[in-house]
Amino acid sequence: MRSRLRILPAALLLVALLPACSHKGPADIATLASSSDEVVWEAGQKAAAKSNWESARQHFKRIVDGFPQSQHGPEARLALGDSYFKEGGTGNYILAISAYRDFLTLYPSHPKSDYAQYQVGEGFFLQKSGPDRDQTNTQKALGEFQRLLESYPSSTYTEPARTRIHDCRQSLARAEHMAGSFYQRTRRAYRAAIARYEDVLTDYPDYEKLDEVLYQYSQCLIFMARKAEAAPQLDRLLSEYPQSSRANEAKALQDELVREGVAPVGSPEGPPAAPPETPPIVPPPPPS
Repeated sequence: MRSRLRILPAALLLVALLPACSHKGPADIATLASSSDEVVWEAGQKAAAKSNWESARQHFKRIVDGFPQSQHGPEARLALGDSYFKEGGTGNYILAISAYRDFLTLYPSHPKSDYAQYQVGEGFFLQKSGPDRDQTNTQKALGEFQRLLESYPSSTYTEPARTRIHDCRQSLARAEHMAGSFYQRTRRAYRAAIARYEDVLTDYPDYEKLDEVLYQYSQCLIFMARKAEAAPQLDRLLSEYPQSSRANEAKALQDELVREGVAPVGSPEGPPAAPPETPPIVPPPPPS
């Protein structure tokens, strides 16, 4: 009798905990076995509203696999991607991207295809690393957001996509800038640094620290005895970024180049050519 009394409270505790556990557990088997796609769809939506992602996914997959002609088919595929995306985490972002791409492949003209395209970009964007690490996901995110602008120019997601494009470009430019700084300051590999800085100047003219790049680029050119090439970079820095924190240092370098006769201020090609002499005016001969 005593042993039964000891077991009973534990059993009651387990029964009390079951509803709480089932909230995040698998879907109801009876609902999944329903022959009504409407019943399965509504159950999936309810599970998603409660953030019961695994249960929601089972219902959405049931729609996709069991009701190929269902009117909820496109929405179920999209909701499947959303369930992975909203749960979060690297693995789930990868699965979300796959689900969104399946949707885009099957329904390229669907009213929500622009949303799916935006979410593909977001999936990569949320996996991007800092500028000192691999930039593959940043590059992929940039490509997906640019594809949105090209494919859906009238979408309501174009402005958020442009913001993401700006962020991606800044990250990629920052990565190149940091690599150039590393070669310049740590390795003193000025040729390698110059290549990185040139990439930033060519590919990312909207980089927020372009004045810093111009200054460091000029330094490296001077260190490589390419002073004539450094002069126009310093001139650009001073003319386009007069409030730069590097302005005084750039002016000092520029003045030094002028003293050495490399190029005067404001003239990237060297001293201006002297104007041609005006020929003397010769009066016409008197009439005979």
